[in-house]
Amino acid sequence: MSDRVAKPSKTASFKEYMKYYCKRKNWSQNRLACVARLNQSQVNKIINGTVYTVQVDVLTSLCLALQLNLKESKDLLARAQRAFSPASELHKTYQELIETYAKKPLDCSDNVELLDEADQLLTARNLPNLPNCYR
Repeated sequence: MSDRVAKPSKTASFKEYMKYYCKRKNWSQNRLACVARLNQSQVNKIINGTVYTVQVDVLTSLCLALQLNLKESKDLLARAQRAFSPASELHKTYQELIETYAKKPLDCSDNVELLDEADQLLTARNLPNLPNCYR
């Protein structure tokens, strides 16, 4: 991860922050889509703002794939006009996963299985899995 990528301004758009987070990991949108288990076209539309309603589970997949910390994740969701509900067990678990995986050292190959591990925790708690375009 490069610390030399300039962080966008506090008033920057969702798109600018997504591009920043991809650059910070030195990832293409295609790589992000693969690790987040989302369709590449869908990720492109989300980042470029042609999809206006992005579900929290999809945003969580992106946050986990990019290994954003909880503060960064909440900020990114807010830029997409979304938020974690404090009354939702699912959203509480998403936040727990984000806190866990933001700290987890991963090499490039580990990232592909990252969301599969997250799904195991969700399944153990009888919660729905994260999106997966490969199933």
